[in-house]
Parts: sequence; structure tokens; C-alpha cells
Amino acid sequence: MNISCLCNAVQIRISAEPIAQFWCHCADCQSVHGAAYVAESIYPATGVEIVSGETTRFALKRTPRISCARCSTRLLVELPEIEMRAVNGYLLKDLFKPALHIHCSEAAAPVKDGLPHFATKPAAFGGDDRMVDW
Repeated sequence: MNISCLCNAVQIRISAEPIAQFWCHCADCQSVHGAAYVAESIYPATGVEIVSGETTRFALKRTPRISCARCSTRLLVELPEIEMRAVNGYLLKDLFKPALHIHCSEAAAPVKDGLPHFATKPAAFGGDDRMVDW
């Protein structure tokens, strides 16, 4: 599957199935996006490739993010410590099917949608499986 930034200057090829799709409520994401939470789709790093276009890279605190150099659309997050990449779920349109929320202990406001709401992360992703009760 191929996706692009909002101005179509950067093309990305995704050749793997997502490991997880979720809403992230961490303070880093809130600050970078100016939003209460963001859509993320995690893939093996080898399954996500920028095939064309100029990008920029930055990290607010700890998480390296890649954006389009022309329109500034946030494209993906580098997660080298676990050999994964998180693709901006909004770029996936109808293919984004979130199964959970993470970092809800940092949430700007409760979201009641029937999905699991983890205080940090599930144990499978290095968290403690602790939930928030909304």
C-alpha cells in the first residue's frame, strides 16, 4: 500500500500488516499535534519505507518524528529501540481501525468509546496493563 502526505510531495510504501492501531494521549503527542490525542498505526520498521520526497526530522522530548518538508504533515514516528515505526493513522483513512487507547493517565479529557484505555501501555508494549476507569 502507498500513502502520501497531504500535499502528495512525500510517498510512503507500507509492505507489512499493522502490529497495533491505537489512539495516543501522551503529553508529547498533545504538544506536537496541538490535539488531545492522535491516531497511530505501528508496523515493523522494515515494513515502512519513504520512497520519495523531502522530509524533516525532529524530537520534542524523546520521540523522533518525520514530517513532510513542504506541508509539514507528520508522517511517522521512529521507534528504533523496538525496531518499529508508527505511521500517522489519519493518513490511512478507512484502514485505520484503532483497538485501544494508550497513555490515558496523561489524557486532556476522558474518551468514552468502548475501547480499552491503558494508563500507560499494554504489557505487550512495555507497559503494566493498568487501565483507567472512564
